[in-house]
Amino acid sequence: MKFLWLIIFCLPLQLWAHGGEDHSDEEKKPAAPAAASSGSRAYASSELFELVLVAPAAGSAEQQLSIYLDYFADNSPVADAVIELDAAGFSGKATMVQPGFYQLKTPALLPQRHAVTLTIEAGDNLDLLATELDLTPISTEVPHDHSWTEYSSQLWLVLGVLALALVFWRLASRRSQGAN
Repeated sequence: MKFLWLIIFCLPLQLWAHGGEDHSDEEKKPAAPAAASSGSRAYASSELFELVLVAPAAGSAEQQLSIYLDYFADNSPVADAVIELDAAGFSGKATMVQPGFYQLKTPALLPQRHAVTLTIEAGDNLDLLATELDLTPISTEVPHDHSWTEYSSQLWLVLGVLALALVFWRLASRRSQGAN
């Protein structure tokens, strides 16, 4: 009978999980790398154009920068523009894939901040845009700090189990003394 109460009392322990944390001893696996489409981005705009420059995640020997170019006034894509990019140690001319979307092959860029200057010529419009492309690695580790409140419920549980054990022990000793 004593053990039945102890089992019933301890069953709810499985329900005390918290926060989706894994406290197992298994080797921690690094977070999955971000999707290729979520590379580093840089934004620049002027009275004529707005531009988004996207660099894929580092890793390949040759990278392909994507450039999205729209007119600032109505957000319509810019077709047949000549885009020249100039960064520290590299310069090149982008080719149009479709209106508003251009690509430029670059050598592997170092994982640091790059000052980028773009010269854009579209019809009679000529503009110079400057931006900064940040390719520094982003940490995917999430720190996990333990606080005393995380363990206070466990302390209360242990004290409760000890109190119940003491009560059962006292009842059992009284019954055994009463039988003698």
